[in-house]
Amino acid sequence: MGTNTKIEWTGATWNPLVGCSVVAAGCRNCYAMRMASRVEAMGTAPHYAGTTTRVNGKAVWTGKVNGAPEKIVLQPLRWKRPRRIFVNSMSDLFHESVPDEAIDRIFAVMALCPQHTFQVLTKRPDRMRAYLSTPTRHDIIAARWNYHPSRPKGGDSRTAGLWPFPNVWLGTSVSTQADADANIPHLLATPAAVRFLSCEPLLGPVDLRGIWTHCPTHDFASGFCVGPCPDRRRIDWVICGGESGPKRRPIDLQWARSLRAQCAAAGVPFFFKQVDKVHPIPPDLMVREWPSSDKRTDKGEDQ
Repeated sequence: MGTNTKIEWTGATWNPLVGCSVVAAGCRNCYAMRMASRVEAMGTAPHYAGTTTRVNGKAVWTGKVNGAPEKIVLQPLRWKRPRRIFVNSMSDLFHESVPDEAIDRIFAVMALCPQHTFQVLTKRPDRMRAYLSTPTRHDIIAARWNYHPSRPKGGDSRTAGLWPFPNVWLGTSVSTQADADANIPHLLATPAAVRFLSCEPLLGPVDLRGIWTHCPTHDFASGFCVGPCPDRRRIDWVICGGESGPKRRPIDLQWARSLRAQCAAAGVPFFFKQVDKVHPIPPDLMVREWPSSDKRTDKGEDQ
């Protein structure tokens, strides 16, 4: 699973890991479970073995996460034309069974590809926060830049010297208000160049006001900073969409309209992905905005 994708908010997928487990309401009808089950059944990609099982005729993650072959892990280094890359569309980089060493290697590849924008989306922002907040994390990742003699030549170290990496966007999934309340504080506390939310599948109304900005210097129990503040952290982008596929749970478009209005009021770019892949997007929701830092073209193919 890689390169071209029909996911509207990215240009390519890259899967150095495969496999996951269900941890939230939004996972119930996960497209990746169905896709992984088909790939595993075909036997064309041995590293998918054991990642899914069948329960009452439905594909379900087993919780096993496997590493992809080295050729796939190093794939972005061979892509020379800039593109947005969704990292681990078939897994979760911060799954509890993935060792830090494997995450280090993946971040090392991203650091060596400043021509790309990597979009890392997780349902486990607590682990992402702990991993990236480790004071020595940059040095640990730096030690992995040349971790394998088969690494293709041409890796660019310009990004690798910066922290957080400017070409890595970090996001978390928010399908419900409970997800927002639990996940967003971890995302805001994580060092990142761009922070985004994927409110897909949106399963209920979500109010982001009051929880999508944070100042680590001045926010404390008895008060909050006000006005312009260079230390304030915020959500930079919100993706929204309904569920698609078999047994999809319908979206109430008023939930999406509320998010769009909240984003407009806060000056946060909003991207509406889909209703359900069956019904057309209403004109007032055909909004596809990008973070101001985005300069990727997603044009062309390399290999």
